[in-house]
Amino acid sequence: MESFSFSSLHDYLDCAFKDNPNPSWDEIKNAKKEYWKIYYKHYRREKRIKRKEFSLGFYSKQLQLIHQKRGDKSVSQFLYDAVNRQLKSQETPHVDTEIISEVHQQLRTLINLVEESLDNEVSDALEDVLERFDKLEDNFLQLLNL
Repeated sequence: MESFSFSSLHDYLDCAFKDNPNPSWDEIKNAKKEYWKIYYKHYRREKRIKRKEFSLGFYSKQLQLIHQKRGDKSVSQFLYDAVNRQLKSQETPHVDTEIISEVHQQLRTLINLVEESLDNEVSDALEDVLERFDKLEDNFLQLLNL
């Protein structure tokens, strides 16, 4: 990674024109543009190292909700505040126990079907599936006992 070795614009211009003691205004103008291009490239690279950025996409309904709730804040500031509020919160995330219970019931039905199939036919694959279903059921029970 190239280092940025200039302490200021004037330092860069001194280095750029060390062999040309009397540059034209166009040469100075172009050198200044080049300096700022190099500087911002270095600045953005250093910022990416120190600070991770994410891109988020929102559907129109989500955007409408954001615009309704943000008040006089910018969208970015509203999202930063929402993330910080969630990170500082000691609450556990909301889990819809009704949906989990419904999925758990469907899982129990699948387990019963696999057990009935095992009664009719011995199969290592079915036993493996039953074992995985049992582990999944244990996970659901842990969620329901929050």
